[in-house]
Amino acid sequence: MSWQFSRKEVVSGDTATFDFSGDVGLALYGISRFDINFATSASGGNLGGSSISGFGVKLTRENAGEDSKRQVKVKAEVTGTPLSSARVWITVIAWVGGESSTRYVVSGEELATGQMSRPEAVVSLPEFSAAVLSGFKLDFASGSHDVSGVGASAGISASITAPGSAYVTGAGTLTGKGASNCTVSPSGLVLGEAQENAWFGMVADESTYTVNDINWGKTKLRVETGAPVALRHTAVLLQSFFGRFSAMNLSPMPLSSVTFGASEPVAVSASPGVFEFESTRWLADCTTIVNSGKEIWTEAQTYSAVYVWAALG
Repeated sequence: MSWQFSRKEVVSGDTATFDFSGDVGLALYGISRFDINFATSASGGNLGGSSISGFGVKLTRENAGEDSKRQVKVKAEVTGTPLSSARVWITVIAWVGGESSTRYVVSGEELATGQMSRPEAVVSLPEFSAAVLSGFKLDFASGSHDVSGVGASAGISASITAPGSAYVTGAGTLTGKGASNCTVSPSGLVLGEAQENAWFGMVADESTYTVNDINWGKTKLRVETGAPVALRHTAVLLQSFFGRFSAMNLSPMPLSSVTFGASEPVAVSASPGVFEFESTRWLADCTTIVNSGKEIWTEAQTYSAVYVWAALG
């Protein structure tokens, strides 16, 4: 029995099939990265840009069938209007080779901000627990659909009313007049004891830029897992993301594109227990001068992303 990781890229509406070497006893699946672009265009007047209705990513596990116990199938759907393109990178962390009484996944589907999932029995004092985003939906109900900030986060906590149980919760952020109905689908991993030849943790990426910066977009993060050996496999999933335009800007922006998440992590061969990955944070408006067709880009200036990572030695 062992841990195994797998990561795949899909476009909206497609299903990713993850194959493992044995029967999957536990599977945590979540978003590692998403890249969404909106079909913005001039909309009248001298300077214009399309508003959006909101956007979201939803991962759904599909039935692989009794003859496919070694497979995990996850469908990715991206919502939002008007979309021009959307991609999602999905990662599965699987316990392969049978069930386990010390490893658990706790899930909640489309929870409103602050809403708790149903408590599930785990252990009273876990060695490690963390939650990842398996979906989020940020919507407008009415009014202006312009955006000044977006975000989503997942969390896991012990239940006070049911000792030995845990629940997941989430929070969605969408700033702009008429924002409502924001939901998050979190999934939590709970480990009752230390894992042999496997390490788990969290890492944060935070950035603030000025209008003169040219370094928006990516940061290389170095993760020191504490493993005394060279790493064989690593995985990174989004726990939360947030981006906002300048707090000094009095007018929210019509959103053009949004990307958050991790590249494929790579072990550093010269340093035992160390791996690196690129964290991408991007939130931008693009308006168009109607008469000339000139595009004017405005990038968000404050970002944060938190990741859950796993590594095998």
